[in-house]
Amino acid sequence: MKLALHWRIFIGLVAGALLGYFFSINAIDNANPKLGFLELAHITWMGDLFLKLLKVIVIPLIMCSIISGVSHIPIKSLGQIGVKTLLVFKGQMLLSAILGLVFVNIFKPGYYIDLHKILDSGIHGEEVKFITDAKMGVSDLMLSMLPENIFAGLAHGDLVPIIIFCIVSAVALASVPGGQSILKHVQTLLSAILLVTHWVMELAPFGVFALITKTVAIGGIDSLSQYGAFVMTVLGALFTLLFVVGSLMVHFGTDFTPIQFFTGMREAMLTAFSTSSSAATIPVSLETVEKEFGVPERVASFLIPLGATMNMNGAAIYEAVVTLFIAQAWLPEPLTLGEQVFVVFMVLVATFGTPGIPHGSLVTLAVVFQAVGLPLEAIGVILSIDRILDMTRTMVNVTFDCLSCLMLNKMIKFDDVDDALIQDTAHKPLAAH
Repeated sequence: MKLALHWRIFIGLVAGALLGYFFSINAIDNANPKLGFLELAHITWMGDLFLKLLKVIVIPLIMCSIISGVSHIPIKSLGQIGVKTLLVFKGQMLLSAILGLVFVNIFKPGYYIDLHKILDSGIHGEEVKFITDAKMGVSDLMLSMLPENIFAGLAHGDLVPIIIFCIVSAVALASVPGGQSILKHVQTLLSAILLVTHWVMELAPFGVFALITKTVAIGGIDSLSQYGAFVMTVLGALFTLLFVVGSLMVHFGTDFTPIQFFTGMREAMLTAFSTSSSAATIPVSLETVEKEFGVPERVASFLIPLGATMNMNGAAIYEAVVTLFIAQAWLPEPLTLGEQVFVVFMVLVATFGTPGIPHGSLVTLAVVFQAVGLPLEAIGVILSIDRILDMTRTMVNVTFDCLSCLMLNKMIKFDDVDDALIQDTAHKPLAAH
C-alpha cells in the first residue's frame, strides 16, 4: 500500500531535520559539514535537482495557466474581476502588515540587541555589501513590473512582467479571428505540463529531505538563539495569521470548515515550507485547489499564478516586523503612529511584486528601509536566520493564495461569468472565433 504524497513529504521533512541536526552538532567546517564519511554535498544534490525540475516547469506553467484562465473570462468582465481580485489580495496584505505591527509593538524585539555595536563590528559584511549594491527605489520597482523585453523576462524568470504580457496576449487572442484555435492548443499544452508536474512531485520527498537537511545543518537551529525575541515575534505573528485569521476567513468566506481547509492544504503547505518558493509551489497549489476543493481549472489557472506574485501575506508580516525591529534597535526614539502607518503603506507597495523565490522578501525590504531611512546594512543582521523564517512565511503566502482562490471563486461566481460568455459568443459570427 503506497503512502499518500503528503505523508511521504512529511517523513522526508522530519528525517531531513534529524539528519541536519546531527550534521550541525558534529560540524567543524560550516561551509561543508561532515558526519563521518558522509558529506553534506552527498545529500544536497537531491534538493538542487528537485528545485531545478520545479523551476523548469514554472514559467511555461504560469504562461499557459494565465492565458488559459483569462481566455475563459469575457473581456467586459475582466476589469471587474481584476478589481475584486486586487482588493482581496491587498486587503489581506494590509491586515497582515497591521498584525505584524501589533506583534512587534507588544514584544519589542529590537530592544534586546545592540544594532550599533553589531554593525560597527563588521558582522555579515560580505552579505551586507551584496544587498546594498542593488538599490532600488519605488519608481524603479513599479517600472520593473512592466515588460520591456519579454524574452529577457523569460530568461531571468521575472514573473510579474510575464504575467502582464500573458494577460494582454490572452485578451488579444480571444478578440481576433482564429485566436480560439491557438487557445485550444495552449489548453492542451497546459494539460501536458500538469502531467509533467505530477511526475516531478513524485520526487518531492527526496527533495524535501535534502533541502531540510542542508537548512538545519548550516546553522539553522543555532542561529535562532541569537535573535530569539525577533524570531518568536515573527513566528507568533505568522501563525496567528495562518491559524486564527485564516480559520475565520475560511469559515466566513468559503464553503469549507477550517479543518477541511487545512487538511486539504497539507501537501501544498509542506512543499512551500521545504522549497521556500511560492513560484515553485504553483503546480502543487493548482492541483490542491482543483482536486481538494473543486475549484474549476479556468478559475485556478487565473488566480493561483497571480497570487504567487501579488498576494504576499507572509512577506507583508515579515517586512513590517523587520522594519520595526530594526527601527527599535537603531533609532533613539520609537517610530510614531504616523511613521508606522507609512511603513505599512511602503510594505504594501514593495511586496506587490515580490519575487516568488527563496529570500525574495530581502530584495523588496531594501525599498522599505530606504523609504523609512534605516541603514540597508541592517538587512545583513537577519540573513543568518532568514532561511528558517523564509520557509514559514512562504508557507503562509501559499496558504493564503489558495484561500484567496476559494474566496474569489465564491465571491465572483464564475459560473455566471461563463453563462455570460456563452451568451456573448452565441450571437457572434463564426469568423469572430
